[in-house]
Amino acid sequence: MPQSVLRIDRNRIADDEIGKPAMFGTILSGDPREIHRNLYDGDGGRFASGVWQCTPGVVAMKDWPYDEFCILLSGRVVITPEGGLPQEYRAGDALVLPMGFTGTWDIKETVRKHYAVQKRQTALARLKTRVRGWLGSGARKGVPEAAF
Repeated sequence: MPQSVLRIDRNRIADDEIGKPAMFGTILSGDPREIHRNLYDGDGGRFASGVWQCTPGVVAMKDWPYDEFCILLSGRVVITPEGGLPQEYRAGDALVLPMGFTGTWDIKETVRKHYAVQKRQTALARLKTRVRGWLGSGARKGVPEAAF
């Protein structure tokens, strides 16, 4: 079944919406408030995309649970990986936050971003995916699936 293209609207979150205290890590300073809208969920809940916004403050992140690609739409943030050097990102910048990232986000100006995240896959789900792949490749080679 063909799928439609989904436009992600940068204004999907209104500037005046009040967010909840930042929950993506431990607040170190300030009163960062975040709000987000998942606009698409796929791959059985493993993939999500949407818009996220957070007000200024410093948040420590430990073992980030996603592989995330994002593009900053507005604002300014300094991201410092544990044991690494700080790097500043501004509106228009794109970055990848790898699964397992540990470090700080020092949000200097309210940040709004488009994001796409791939969530961790459980060991059982990974095994099922591999088995399906093996079954599928065997069937394509003329080996009946019942042989597996």
